[in-house]
Amino acid sequence: MIRAATVGLLGLVLLGCSGVELSPVNTAGVDFSGEWLIDFGESDQVPDLRNRAPRKQKRRLNPTVRDEALRIGDGSGLAFVTHDFQVLHADKLQIEQNRDSMGIRYFPGVYRDVTWGTRQRGLWEVYAGWEEQELVIISEAKDLKVSERFARVATDVLVVNVSVDADGEEMDIKRTFRRRR
Repeated sequence: MIRAATVGLLGLVLLGCSGVELSPVNTAGVDFSGEWLIDFGESDQVPDLRNRAPRKQKRRLNPTVRDEALRIGDGSGLAFVTHDFQVLHADKLQIEQNRDSMGIRYFPGVYRDVTWGTRQRGLWEVYAGWEEQELVIISEAKDLKVSERFARVATDVLVVNVSVDADGEEMDIKRTFRRRR
């Protein structure tokens, strides 16, 4: 009972923070299942976020896990984003989708499972669901926010718009994939 109330409260907090109300139901029946190959000509070039100059930070006496991960990396929240959001560098996606979740295998990269609703994924609070015909995944951690919008723009075209807010910077990156025949 307490756990359900906590999860519900967390969902309301994330909903309030994101400003977006997502549906757990895919009423439009959009299906992203299949194998998708990057269309470099239609995709934005992704900057090398891993090698950005680190911003100056004060050393904390009791750093959080996130603080320590950023320090070990290069001090950049953007570097952290590029590691966790592999859609930014994937050349191929294999997607399996069902009523309440979607599995994505990134090449290169790893497998990611996304369930509609609110979940904890490592350091990220993830809120996923449907906004009309788009699947929206909003991931937030302290001082970091990444929004992914998956949309079918044609039978064989999948566009993933990624919005990143980290290190006081905002950027939008479009990745376009074509269904492998």
